Amino acid sequence: MQYLKKRFSLIELNVFIPAILFIAVIILCLTIYPQDTSRYINKIHHFLTWEMGGIFLVMTFLVVLCCLWLAFSRYGDILLGQSGEKPDFSLLTWLGLIFTSGTGGSLLYLASVEWIWIIQQPPFGAAAGSAQAARWASAYGMFHWGPSAWAWYLICAVPIGWFMHVKKTNSLKVSDLCRGCLGARADGFCGHCVNFFYMFGLLGGAVTSLALGTPMISAVFCHVFHLDPAGQFINVMVIFIWTLVPLLILFFGLKKGVAWASNWNIRADIFMLLAILICGPTAFILNQSIDGFGLMLQNFVAMSLSTDAIGRSGFPQMWTVFYFSWWVVYAIPFGLFIARISKGRTIRQLIVCGTLAGSLGCMVFYMVLANFGLSLQTTHVIDFVPILNEQGRGVVVSRLLEQLPASQVFLVAFGAIALISYITGHCTVGYALGFATQKRADSESEPAFWNVAFWLIMTGIVAITLYLLDAQSLQPLQTVSILAGLPLCGVVFILLKSFLTQFAAEEKTARDE
Repeated sequence: MQYLKKRFSLIELNVFIPAILFIAVIILCLTIYPQDTSRYINKIHHFLTWEMGGIFLVMTFLVVLCCLWLAFSRYGDILLGQSGEKPDFSLLTWLGLIFTSGTGGSLLYLASVEWIWIIQQPPFGAAAGSAQAARWASAYGMFHWGPSAWAWYLICAVPIGWFMHVKKTNSLKVSDLCRGCLGARADGFCGHCVNFFYMFGLLGGAVTSLALGTPMISAVFCHVFHLDPAGQFINVMVIFIWTLVPLLILFFGLKKGVAWASNWNIRADIFMLLAILICGPTAFILNQSIDGFGLMLQNFVAMSLSTDAIGRSGFPQMWTVFYFSWWVVYAIPFGLFIARISKGRTIRQLIVCGTLAGSLGCMVFYMVLANFGLSLQTTHVIDFVPILNEQGRGVVVSRLLEQLPASQVFLVAFGAIALISYITGHCTVGYALGFATQKRADSESEPAFWNVAFWLIMTGIVAITLYLLDAQSLQPLQTVSILAGLPLCGVVFILLKSFLTQFAAEEKTARDE
């Protein structure tokens, strides 16, 4: 009993218990009333994306502008640490940790498949299946995973990094980080709401990632090893692996375990992309990458703020609003992780290097994988549209990689790298969940291992339970993560305001002295 009391004395029960109860309610509703629950959640989702989706677009554009202002104003010179303090990680390891923290296997999956959906329902009035539709399909993936996404992570990393490394805060709960703006309300109802929405969104976002990646990895391994793709065993095993392996990595800590996994993940990504570039249609991939990148730069503002209110094609709601709300859900946890590894860096270094490492790293995946698929589609080597619509997204990845020499090697490598990518991203989620439910934490400490293990296992149990009930039941949980995005937009700006308020107060005190 004393052992349990000691362990739970570290935990913020006002955050821990509501999160557990919420998970239980979601599972019960989806188990007992699956169709009714899904229908009501999807109605709410439709209202938020169609009627209020513009809020996500405007907020994201403002966040991009705020990042530029922080980086190139006087705030950019602020050191995240004490005077003369050196970084914990080398430049390359630091950039690699930033990149792998904010991506994951979803990047591999969506870079391979997303362009097929876009070419069927392109934006800005382009005809389906046309050359212009193919150009937009090449550009939009780079846009969605580009500076707009990373701006959300970095706008949170800046204030958290300042509180963590300069102010040496002993609590990393979101409500405490927002204390500069909330004041005493951080300990009351407002603070509890902030913490709840954060946990609500992060748990939903984590299972969203599992929902996106599991079918792809399962289909690839079923194809390679001639397993039955209709069975649930392989899906359960995939979730089981990326639930337990992060525990092993996190057991060795941030500097040993996570940094080691991140470095090897980056090496594997580079090797695979170079191999596909060399073995595939190299000239087409390079030329179309340049074209797509230019199209994105030329139309960045229009792509950022397009709602298509007149045409009502649904493209911005289906893609841009979904992506931006997904980035909001992950903004604080990934920002916390990036802040933790950025001691000794200036705010300017954090924003500029983080944006370049994250955005360009993600864009390279779309340049190679999406444009490889577009090459096969536009030269009529293979038509991926009926494959996606009739056989599913997992089969698309298998058929795409089959077009390469030594295709079995590429299939195994792709599946393994996707799994590793999800594992490193899941480490970030476990790290953030542990900090969010712990009373005391500072820049030098790490969350209690048992606490991190509990949340990773809980996430895996939710995903496995839903798969055993019905693989499609994960769709409502994807919606849940979007629902949390709207209030979290406000939380992110409260966090930024808290930093600016406290920094201004310290400057005034220093001048008065």
